[in-house]
Amino acid sequence: MELNKLYDLAEKENIKIYDWQIEDCNGIYLNYDKINAIALDYDQFGTYVEEKCTLAEELGHYYYDATYSLNADITYINKQEYRAKKWAYYILIPYEDLKLAIKNRY
Repeated sequence: MELNKLYDLAEKENIKIYDWQIEDCNGIYLNYDKINAIALDYDQFGTYVEEKCTLAEELGHYYYDATYSLNADITYINKQEYRAKKWAYYILIPYEDLKLAIKNRY
């Protein structure tokens, strides 16, 4: 999926996206009082691919309801991060493309 389509998905879902300096990470998804937002630290992206992967993962938190509080148990945090990344993988690498790559040994 192209980067602009990910931004379109966020807009369709009424998820606001902010440019925000974030220590130790490229992006975060926030859900507070039914308000959804994604903060991206654009200064940390070296390429549009990094931006696309980060945005896809943050959207995964929204679509898979993979949220957690800051004081959550590390096991739970890891589970929620895995779920968000899983959504990103599905959206960024369509199944048919993956099958074709495996068939062609890429």
